[in-house]
Amino acid sequence: MDKITKINLLFDYYGDFLTEKQKEIFELYYCYDLSFGEIAEQYGITRQGVYDIVHRSLRTLKDYEKKLGMLRKYEKLEKKVKNVLNLLSELRSGVKSSYSDKFYMICDEVASILKEGGD
Repeated sequence: MDKITKINLLFDYYGDFLTEKQKEIFELYYCYDLSFGEIAEQYGITRQGVYDIVHRSLRTLKDYEKKLGMLRKYEKLEKKVKNVLNLLSELRSGVKSSYSDKFYMICDEVASILKEGGD
């Protein structure tokens, strides 16, 4: 997983723990790819102020991940589900036609676990 994807996932999981201003500035920087200068102009603060908010927010998100580990748990779940899907894919050719509908339902259900994050 690349750095930006991981940061965005941390924001998805723990962003509600940030203040409203931190959320807005963090999102503008990481999700909308605005520069510190552009954000500073919008908020009437210095680029250094934006930098401090972004990095303090990221540190906060990482601290929550250390304590709660939700992203780490999701990554483990993702790995296990992909492994199950690979095993099911290997079995696909050997499934009797009378069971093929059920087999495909199982494959779809397992794939949906990954898409929905376990919900």
